Amino acid sequence: MRLHRRLALVLTTALVATGVAVVAPATAADAAAPATGRYTPIDTTRVWSGALGTTPKAVKIAGSAGVPTNATAVVVNVEVAKPTAAGYVRVTPAGKDATVATQDFAAGQTIANLVTVRLVNGSIQAKLSAGTASGYFDVAGYYADGAGATYTPLDAARVFSGPVGTTPVPVPLAGRGGIPADATAVAVNVEVSGPTTAGYVRVTPAGQDPQVVTQLYSAGQSLSNLAIVKLVGGAAQVKLSKGSGTVFMDVAGYYSNASTGSVFVPIDTTRAFAGAVSTTAGTVRLSGVAGVPGTATAVVANAEVTKPTTAGYLRLTPAGQDPQVATQLFDAGRPVANLVMAKVTGSSVDRRVQAKVSRGSAQLHLDVAGYFLDGSSGTGFGADVSWPQGGSPSDYPVGQAFGIVGVNGSLPNQDNPSLAPQLTWAAGSTGGTSQPATQLYVLAANPGKAASVWPRTNRDPGGTTVTNPYGTCTGGYDQACSFMYGYTRAYEDTHTRGVPNPSSHRWWIDVETGLSWLTAADAKDHQTQNRADIEGMVAALRAAGVSTVGIYSTGYQFSQIVGTVPTSSPLRGLPSWLAVGEDGVAAAQKACSGAGLTAGSQVRMVQYVVDDQDRDVTCV
Repeated sequence: MRLHRRLALVLTTALVATGVAVVAPATAADAAAPATGRYTPIDTTRVWSGALGTTPKAVKIAGSAGVPTNATAVVVNVEVAKPTAAGYVRVTPAGKDATVATQDFAAGQTIANLVTVRLVNGSIQAKLSAGTASGYFDVAGYYADGAGATYTPLDAARVFSGPVGTTPVPVPLAGRGGIPADATAVAVNVEVSGPTTAGYVRVTPAGQDPQVVTQLYSAGQSLSNLAIVKLVGGAAQVKLSKGSGTVFMDVAGYYSNASTGSVFVPIDTTRAFAGAVSTTAGTVRLSGVAGVPGTATAVVANAEVTKPTTAGYLRLTPAGQDPQVATQLFDAGRPVANLVMAKVTGSSVDRRVQAKVSRGSAQLHLDVAGYFLDGSSGTGFGADVSWPQGGSPSDYPVGQAFGIVGVNGSLPNQDNPSLAPQLTWAAGSTGGTSQPATQLYVLAANPGKAASVWPRTNRDPGGTTVTNPYGTCTGGYDQACSFMYGYTRAYEDTHTRGVPNPSSHRWWIDVETGLSWLTAADAKDHQTQNRADIEGMVAALRAAGVSTVGIYSTGYQFSQIVGTVPTSSPLRGLPSWLAVGEDGVAAAQKACSGAGLTAGSQVRMVQYVVDDQDRDVTCV
């Protein structure tokens, strides 16, 4: 939307004025459709080692160890050794410092955790919450657009258990737990139980023994870590550095070159859940939270357990399933974390996992780093167009999962001369999300005395008398006539602008300060009159048979125009389509978890701008 472009230009000022942090403009890492990320496993390689402290340390990964410069995310095992103080390590995209914990440690404790991290300019960053430590990064693979493997999440199942010592033990995995013969890599949770001495476990492709670590432990300590392991001949191998112990492997999913699997969408790590867990399984909703859409097949999340009342283990599984597996083991009172790649189950508007502990209770923090999307849904991202894009399809975005088309020209009382070809473009969207393939938006304004034509009755342009909640319009510049002005504009949108079957679409009302609205200089009740105008548009759309009407704006601009929306207003609870301007896809995904434009409103979509095109993230 070019009028939305005007919104993008003023958005940064509005955000600063309200005290909201403004992130850098979108970069190559914020590509319009990053959801096409496919995985390439590599032989596990150490890409960095050095000192870590409380100041973020940026680590360049793209361009080394087989990770290409176009990689969108990497899978890295992060080891913290000999920390001088108790705390946690935080690994995030470069330049981002979300309040999350990748792994917790005690003073002097050496421990690891697998992370999947979005790359920003090819880099990630790490910092400690306290003290200093040595850090080691071992890369296991990367996600990139184009060639690579898709992921298929599985119901968690045990695929290996047995004694392991310092001699590598082959672990055939193809053909077990739902893993097919053509799998190129697997995601397995690796638990070491009852080790006879301190050391580490190493899980690698069969026949390969690089100097890397999967997880470290003390004598007698049981501990887990997720591993994404490249398969050689359908197998992996496992060994301990010292002594012996029992190793359990529980599969979470596999990668293959099939086109029917899921593709990865990395996001800036975002806390999706914080709350108590007990021995009774509780479900955690993830769709509509942290930018996870309703078509996600699985999530990549760090599961941190804090304040456990007794020793035990966490079990995090698809909602409704309770297999006999352990996600992470913990001691009483000691925090610990582990990465999960859990399958999500439920409807397209309510996707969940479930969590429980084996004994006692604890606090659980779930930090989402990305999600997997059914590859058949194309990019999984939408786009919107209007009159400035013209009638040439070559000027329209490509690969969109859904499209939103502007009905108006540059003003609410004008036609979009390119409406027909743009509707054809939207109808050709790939689908695969819970969003309708074709949606519409219309411009709203309340110019008052500046209007070329102002209503003088409660009759619509067709001559029908409209029920007006503000009384009878007699041509005054008041709430009643503002209601009729908005009603008339939306009546024209559904009856004269050339929209076929208007009742078959979802309609959005575009409310932004770049258009003409009453201000305090025009009337004391200017916001009430503006609200009446938008309510009139909603009423006209409803009268035309439209079942779903939503509002497009930002929280700042909407409140400037209409003020506080009372409980009696029909605007209350309408779906929200938010805009973050040029802040990029990560900011758009994060906004999915924010508040809607009115009380009770659900954020359905968030718009962002890349390369002068409007793109849209689905939040449901």
